[in-house]
Amino acid sequence: MVYRARGDQRAVIESAAPVLVVSGGAGTGKTTTAVAAARAHLEAADEELLRLRQEAARRGQRAQLPAATRVLFLSFSRTAAAQIIDRAANVIGELRPRLEVSTFHGFAWRVITGFGAHHGFPPPQSVLSQANQTVPGAPPGLTYSQLMPAAFRLLALDKVRDHYAGRYTLVICDEFQDTDATEWAFLQQIAPAARRILLGDVNQSIYEGSFKPGVNPAARIADAMALPGARRIGLQAASYRDPSGVLPAAAEAARQRRFTDPALREAAQQGRLAVTRITDDTGYAQVIELARAARQKKHTVSIFTHTNIATTSLSDALNAAGLVHEQVGFPEAHAEALSAQLALIQFALGQEDDQVRRTLAVFITASLRNKQLSPLASQVLQGTNPELERALGQLAEDLRSAGHGPSADIDHLAELITGAYARIGTFRGQEAWLQAAPTTRRALRLLKQDQSITAVAEELHRARDETLVGDSRPRPRPVQVMNLHQTKGREADTTILLLADDEYYGPEGEPFPNGSRLLYVVMTRARHQAHLVVPANSHPLWAPLIAALE
Repeated sequence: MVYRARGDQRAVIESAAPVLVVSGGAGTGKTTTAVAAARAHLEAADEELLRLRQEAARRGQRAQLPAATRVLFLSFSRTAAAQIIDRAANVIGELRPRLEVSTFHGFAWRVITGFGAHHGFPPPQSVLSQANQTVPGAPPGLTYSQLMPAAFRLLALDKVRDHYAGRYTLVICDEFQDTDATEWAFLQQIAPAARRILLGDVNQSIYEGSFKPGVNPAARIADAMALPGARRIGLQAASYRDPSGVLPAAAEAARQRRFTDPALREAAQQGRLAVTRITDDTGYAQVIELARAARQKKHTVSIFTHTNIATTSLSDALNAAGLVHEQVGFPEAHAEALSAQLALIQFALGQEDDQVRRTLAVFITASLRNKQLSPLASQVLQGTNPELERALGQLAEDLRSAGHGPSADIDHLAELITGAYARIGTFRGQEAWLQAAPTTRRALRLLKQDQSITAVAEELHRARDETLVGDSRPRPRPVQVMNLHQTKGREADTTILLLADDEYYGPEGEPFPNGSRLLYVVMTRARHQAHLVVPANSHPLWAPLIAALE
């Protein structure tokens, strides 16, 4: 789609305000317009640099001029960052290499690995996941909560501050209203003199409350407007996702709890917003049928559930049905699958097996999202389950046979590691294991290039850390499955929301001032069609909407 800026969007692109707050509803083009503003900013900077060079040449002076400037675009999630990159391609053109897109944790990790070696963070540094902390024997490393404070301290050093001040003259933040105090302070510390473009929409703030403590959208917008030179531009309520306006109008009516609004009736009558009743215990069959129908139309599909357990269970059902998909929002399970697969490789090549059991236990813990050690993880660590021990023993023999001695076969070893999930006893996490497998296969190719196991380990350690901080860039699949709170910043041709009995949405009651934003966000992810797959008894947050559509 060719981007053509409207008048309100041109005002954003042409603004030179030190701080520009850009507000607008879902699909109004905030992200794309910000990328267009980044291009205009870079072009203006290049023109100024050219003028300085020409002026120095006329005077016969040899002056050290600054390097070409860059723009930093910060987002909360890896997948949202990837979508920003996709949307940016046609807008920013040949200047794309000078637009750096990162998550908050990813940028903090970049600062630490770039400058921490001589300032309290000697290599090798590693990111310590919550699951890794839960399993006894955790190695040293930085936890998620330590990353931004550590990078903040490094950015206070003259050398580090000057580096980023010279690198970035514009910093863009997506969904800035959802930053907590740590993220907001970190954002201010990055190239403080650089311009800021802050993108947000209070109506899409679904992190407020217990999901992400410390988030207060109204207060954060007030903080932004209190910055020197701050200006605010609101974008028109016109959606590029759905130019007809049918789904956005229905979503706005649902957010305001106006369930008799004609917009909802129109969306239902046009088949743009549909309800499907669950006819079995889970609703998986209905979701699979809807997803397959959408894929037959070449639609991209986003499937939402309310809980992480529901997401992983549905993912397993999709795998069983042969529906290829990407499970979004489980970086720990994906990252710890990489660690476990590396440990299996090292064991296969003859190294000691003292870490194999622990890495498998960490992967199981990450997949189950346990805050305490699960019985299965304990059995893996202690070797107390006879049936599991037989399976692991056979796996060990197969790995050693494929990786060691005269019959070593790297391709067969890769197949064994990909299929090892079925032999380690867990009932959840298959998709995370499969997502990690291609990266492991690529690393294994280094052995065919006569490189050492050390090179393979370095490659997989790097991939693991990048996955944990949201800095990896996997190719997105046309079907994605995620928790409701992972939906922001995403879009698809068809969306499917699977609801269940006994869901908890916090202590709110009617009119659900915060919860109703979920209705709005979910319904505005779709370009063409939004489906609700619902049980016999839905939560009061959703029940009036379902009744209005049936």
